[in-house]
Amino acid sequence: MIVCLKKFISKHGLKKGKRIAKGWSSFIYECTDSKGKKFALKVEHGKCPRKGMAKREAEFLKLANSFSIGPKLVDFDSEAEAILMEFIDGVPFSEWLFEHNPSRKQLEKFIDLLFKQARALDKAGLDHGQLAGRGTNILVRNRGNKPVIIDFEKASTNRKCHNEKVIESFLFKSPYSAFVKKIRETVKE
Repeated sequence: MIVCLKKFISKHGLKKGKRIAKGWSSFIYECTDSKGKKFALKVEHGKCPRKGMAKREAEFLKLANSFSIGPKLVDFDSEAEAILMEFIDGVPFSEWLFEHNPSRKQLEKFIDLLFKQARALDKAGLDHGQLAGRGTNILVRNRGNKPVIIDFEKASTNRKCHNEKVIESFLFKSPYSAFVKKIRETVKE
Protein backbone atom coordinates (compact mmCIF):
# COMPACT_ATOMS: atom_id res chain seq x y z
CA MET A 1 0.00 0.00 0.00
CA ILE A 2 2.84 2.43 0.81
CA VAL A 3 4.41 1.89 -2.63
CA CYS A 4 1.01 2.43 -4.29
CA LEU A 5 0.48 5.60 -2.27
CA LYS A 6 3.88 6.96 -3.31
CA LYS A 7 3.02 6.24 -6.97
CA PHE A 8 -0.36 7.94 -6.58
CA ILE A 9 1.22 11.05 -5.04
CA SER A 10 3.96 11.09 -7.69
CA LYS A 11 1.41 10.68 -10.51
CA HIS A 12 -0.12 14.00 -9.46
CA GLY A 13 3.22 15.72 -8.90
CA LEU A 14 2.47 16.28 -5.26
CA LYS A 15 4.55 16.63 -2.15
CA LYS A 16 2.97 15.10 0.94
CA GLY A 17 2.94 17.52 3.86
CA LYS A 18 1.73 17.46 7.41
CA ARG A 19 -1.10 15.33 8.72
CA ILE A 20 -4.07 17.62 9.26
CA ALA A 21 -6.56 15.14 10.67
CA LYS A 22 -6.81 11.64 12.05
CA GLY A 23 -10.04 9.74 11.88
CA TRP A 24 -11.16 6.37 13.07
CA SER A 25 -10.30 4.75 9.75
CA SER A 26 -8.05 7.22 7.93
CA PHE A 27 -5.47 9.97 8.01
CA ILE A 28 -5.75 13.22 6.08
CA TYR A 29 -2.64 14.97 4.80
CA GLU A 30 -2.09 18.34 3.22
CA CYS A 31 -0.31 18.03 -0.12
CA THR A 32 0.99 20.67 -2.49
CA ASP A 33 1.80 20.67 -6.19
CA SER A 34 4.79 22.38 -7.79
CA LYS A 35 2.84 25.67 -8.01
CA GLY A 36 1.98 25.62 -4.30
CA LYS A 37 -1.68 24.66 -4.76
CA LYS A 38 -2.95 22.68 -1.79
CA PHE A 39 -4.87 19.41 -1.86
CA ALA A 40 -6.25 17.10 0.84
CA LEU A 41 -5.20 13.46 0.67
CA LYS A 42 -7.31 11.00 2.67
CA VAL A 43 -5.64 7.64 3.20
CA GLU A 44 -7.32 4.61 4.71
CA HIS A 45 -4.98 3.25 7.39
CA GLY A 46 -4.04 -0.39 7.58
CA LYS A 47 -6.02 -1.12 10.74
CA CYS A 48 -9.28 0.08 9.21
CA PRO A 49 -11.90 -2.64 9.75
CA ARG A 50 -14.09 -1.29 6.94
CA LYS A 51 -12.14 -2.36 3.88
CA GLY A 52 -13.05 -0.52 0.74
CA MET A 53 -14.09 2.56 2.70
CA ALA A 54 -12.03 4.87 0.47
CA LYS A 55 -13.68 3.56 -2.70
CA ARG A 56 -17.18 4.01 -1.30
CA GLU A 57 -16.37 7.47 0.01
CA ALA A 58 -14.99 8.52 -3.38
CA GLU A 59 -18.23 7.34 -5.05
CA PHE A 60 -20.37 9.26 -2.55
CA LEU A 61 -18.20 12.37 -2.85
CA LYS A 62 -18.52 12.20 -6.64
CA LEU A 63 -22.32 12.06 -6.27
CA ALA A 64 -22.28 14.99 -3.83
CA ASN A 65 -20.00 16.94 -6.21
CA SER A 66 -22.58 16.53 -8.97
CA PHE A 67 -24.76 18.84 -6.81
CA SER A 68 -21.82 21.21 -6.03
CA ILE A 69 -21.51 19.80 -2.50
CA GLY A 70 -18.33 18.83 -0.70
CA PRO A 71 -14.68 19.27 -1.58
CA LYS A 72 -14.07 18.57 -5.25
CA LEU A 73 -12.90 15.01 -5.88
CA VAL A 74 -9.65 15.10 -7.85
CA ASP A 75 -8.81 11.39 -8.03
CA PHE A 76 -9.12 8.07 -6.24
CA ASP A 77 -6.78 5.09 -6.18
CA SER A 78 -8.10 1.74 -4.94
CA GLU A 79 -4.63 0.17 -4.58
CA ALA A 80 -3.37 3.07 -2.47
CA GLU A 81 -6.76 3.30 -0.73
CA ALA A 82 -6.48 7.06 -1.13
CA ILE A 83 -8.73 9.93 -2.12
CA LEU A 84 -7.29 13.17 -3.48
CA MET A 85 -9.58 16.15 -3.15
CA GLU A 86 -9.73 19.90 -3.02
CA PHE A 87 -8.19 21.44 0.08
CA ILE A 88 -10.76 23.54 1.91
CA ASP A 89 -9.19 26.64 3.39
CA GLY A 90 -11.45 27.05 6.37
CA VAL A 91 -12.35 26.00 9.88
CA PRO A 92 -14.84 23.56 11.41
CA PHE A 93 -18.31 25.00 11.96
CA SER A 94 -17.93 24.68 15.74
CA GLU A 95 -14.77 26.81 15.73
CA TRP A 96 -16.32 29.41 13.42
CA LEU A 97 -19.47 29.71 15.52
CA PHE A 98 -17.82 29.90 18.94
CA GLU A 99 -14.47 31.55 18.22
CA HIS A 100 -15.05 33.72 15.15
CA ASN A 101 -18.42 35.01 16.41
CA PRO A 102 -20.19 35.53 13.08
CA SER A 103 -22.71 38.34 12.78
CA ARG A 104 -26.42 37.61 12.57
CA LYS A 105 -26.36 38.24 8.81
CA GLN A 106 -23.35 35.94 8.27
CA LEU A 107 -24.91 33.17 10.35
CA GLU A 108 -28.30 33.41 8.63
CA LYS A 109 -26.67 33.26 5.18
CA PHE A 110 -24.51 30.30 6.26
CA ILE A 111 -27.51 28.39 7.65
CA ASP A 112 -29.54 29.06 4.50
CA LEU A 113 -26.75 27.66 2.30
CA LEU A 114 -26.29 24.65 4.60
CA PHE A 115 -30.00 23.80 4.39
CA LYS A 116 -29.87 24.06 0.58
CA GLN A 117 -27.02 21.53 0.55
CA ALA A 118 -28.85 19.20 2.96
CA ARG A 119 -32.00 19.33 0.79
CA ALA A 120 -29.94 18.62 -2.33
CA LEU A 121 -28.36 15.57 -0.67
CA ASP A 122 -31.82 14.36 0.35
CA LYS A 123 -33.09 14.74 -3.24
CA ALA A 124 -30.00 12.90 -4.51
CA GLY A 125 -30.79 10.00 -2.18
CA LEU A 126 -27.49 10.38 -0.30
CA ASP A 127 -27.69 10.28 3.48
CA HIS A 128 -24.50 11.75 4.97
CA GLY A 129 -24.90 10.03 8.31
CA GLN A 130 -22.70 12.36 10.39
CA LEU A 131 -23.91 15.93 10.07
CA ALA A 132 -24.71 16.50 13.74
CA GLY A 133 -22.45 15.98 16.72
CA ARG A 134 -19.60 18.42 17.22
CA GLY A 135 -19.93 20.21 13.90
CA THR A 136 -16.63 18.90 12.56
CA ASN A 137 -17.99 17.51 9.28
CA ILE A 138 -19.10 20.96 8.22
CA LEU A 139 -16.32 23.37 7.34
CA VAL A 140 -16.66 27.10 6.84
CA ARG A 141 -14.63 28.49 3.94
CA ASN A 142 -12.46 31.40 5.00
CA ARG A 143 -13.47 33.22 1.84
CA GLY A 144 -17.19 33.91 1.90
CA ASN A 145 -18.10 31.97 5.08
CA LYS A 146 -19.76 29.27 2.98
CA PRO A 147 -20.48 25.77 4.29
CA VAL A 148 -18.64 22.75 2.90
CA ILE A 149 -19.90 19.34 3.97
CA ILE A 150 -16.99 16.92 4.26
CA ASP A 151 -16.31 13.31 5.21
CA PHE A 152 -18.67 11.11 3.23
CA GLU A 153 -17.09 7.99 4.72
CA LYS A 154 -20.28 6.80 6.43
CA ALA A 155 -22.69 8.11 3.79
CA SER A 156 -25.22 5.79 2.24
CA THR A 157 -27.63 5.61 -0.67
CA ASN A 158 -29.42 2.71 1.04
CA ARG A 159 -30.63 4.51 4.18
CA LYS A 160 -33.58 6.84 4.30
CA CYS A 161 -32.29 10.37 3.74
CA HIS A 162 -32.80 12.82 6.55
CA ASN A 163 -29.97 15.34 6.16
CA GLU A 164 -32.29 18.35 6.38
CA LYS A 165 -33.98 17.07 9.56
CA VAL A 166 -30.62 16.30 11.16
CA ILE A 167 -29.36 19.82 10.40
CA GLU A 168 -32.59 21.34 11.74
CA SER A 169 -32.32 19.41 14.99
CA PHE A 170 -28.58 20.10 15.31
CA LEU A 171 -28.95 23.86 14.83
CA PHE A 172 -32.33 24.61 16.40
CA LYS A 173 -33.98 21.84 18.41
CA SER A 174 -31.56 19.97 20.68
CA PRO A 175 -32.59 21.38 24.09
CA TYR A 176 -29.19 21.21 25.83
CA SER A 177 -26.99 21.95 22.82
CA ALA A 178 -24.39 24.71 23.04
CA PHE A 179 -24.86 25.17 19.28
CA VAL A 180 -28.58 25.90 19.65
CA LYS A 181 -27.91 28.34 22.50
CA LYS A 182 -25.19 30.20 20.58
CA ILE A 183 -27.31 30.41 17.41
CA ARG A 184 -30.29 31.76 19.37
CA GLU A 185 -28.07 34.38 21.02
CA THR A 186 -26.57 35.45 17.69
CA VAL A 187 -29.89 35.66 15.86
CA LYS A 188 -31.42 37.77 18.69
CA GLU A 189 -28.81 40.52 18.20
